[in-house]
Amino acid sequence: MKKILYAFACAALLLAGCQSPKKLELDTDPDPMNYVQVTVPSEKIPAEGGSLDVAVISDIPYSVSVSQKDLAWLTASQTASGVTFTATANSSAVLRYASVALLNEDNYAIKRFDITQEGTNVEPKDFAVEKEAISVRAGETTTSFNVMADSDVAWTVLSDQPSFVPTPASGNGNGTITVTFPVNATSNPVVANLIVATKTVPVKKSSYTVVLTQEGAKVPVKPAPGVLAEWHFKIDNTNTLNVHFNEEYATATLTPGNGGLYVEPNVQGKGRIEYYYDVDKTALLEGGDGKGCRRWIGSYGEVCVNGSWPGDYVLWTAEADAPLAAGTKLHIIYTIRPNNNEVMKYWKLEYLDGTTWKLAKEAKQIGDITYTEEFFYTAGSGKQTNSTVEATVTLSADTEVAQFKMTCVKNAAAGDGTEVQKLAGGYTLRFAGEDCNDKTPHYSVTQHPLIEVVE
Repeated sequence: MKKILYAFACAALLLAGCQSPKKLELDTDPDPMNYVQVTVPSEKIPAEGGSLDVAVISDIPYSVSVSQKDLAWLTASQTASGVTFTATANSSAVLRYASVALLNEDNYAIKRFDITQEGTNVEPKDFAVEKEAISVRAGETTTSFNVMADSDVAWTVLSDQPSFVPTPASGNGNGTITVTFPVNATSNPVVANLIVATKTVPVKKSSYTVVLTQEGAKVPVKPAPGVLAEWHFKIDNTNTLNVHFNEEYATATLTPGNGGLYVEPNVQGKGRIEYYYDVDKTALLEGGDGKGCRRWIGSYGEVCVNGSWPGDYVLWTAEADAPLAAGTKLHIIYTIRPNNNEVMKYWKLEYLDGTTWKLAKEAKQIGDITYTEEFFYTAGSGKQTNSTVEATVTLSADTEVAQFKMTCVKNAAAGDGTEVQKLAGGYTLRFAGEDCNDKTPHYSVTQHPLIEVVE
């Protein structure tokens, strides 16, 4: 009989720990020869922490059990008149509850009740991470994520894998954490837990775990012919294309890099189009008004870049299910149209072969400059010129992903070839698409950008 009562009492304890508390109703003593009375004060423990005395009258010895999940913030100590419960500060704005049981000498629960602590009335500060799960390929060695926090919130980052190093390891307010790690040469994935935490209070949540998974190495294969990544530039696709590629002049990033902007394939496949600055362009802006550089999707659903400059490059990436084996033949095609004389004229198309960048087409020379692409602009309405960029290459080494890079190699205007002194608004390098206005039907293209395996 005692075993049955014990099982019933344990089930009741578990149920009490999962439900919101209700008005205290004392349990019936399983042994009517014993007398136990518990008086829980109506007040709650304050948010800043403190103690609460619970009166207990019992004619049998008893011990106190606090739910395992509540031990971190609540402790209990028996006194001559009952039990004193002491709580640490509650940094959350939410009430919290602890499930408590009084146990007899046989560890049966003879009484159970809840202890409640107030939540803070102070508006919690902002503290969060951009994402809590990141996946990278076996060959990648860096990734990043953002911390979003009020400026007076100090935070730290710890990694449970010594080879996965977060930088910076601490900060205040908003910040970007870059994680570096070695190539994974094994077939097994590697998982690192990055714990971003703050001791600043109050916050809704004081700690986040960002789980970074690095895939295991895959055996390179030669894929069957087919498209790896394809984009379709047209008006109807504008909202899809500009999700991650939508800068405005006033807030555009001018520092080297891709600005965190990219265009994913919207037809099929996995990959990206990115546009990288080589130098900080602040000093190059006409009048310093910030109107000369941005990356955006145009009114006809076309990828557009304002403020091209020598050293800038377009990076095209297309991913297969496994690394590409030597002997894979790749084909890329897209169309470029400058809308003004000051757009850069000479560019060089390369592809990644193993870990080496190689020319994707026959080299041309202008002075000591090597280029493969020359773009043109003819002054006057409706006289812009589409130039198709196309190349087919064969990999001589195993390569993680298909990548092509088109780099500006000379400061020469697309119209007359003169040197451009400053960047000004309206000078657009445009990736031509299907749609255009009624007066310029010759701007339309039928071949959409893609990267494919041809054999």
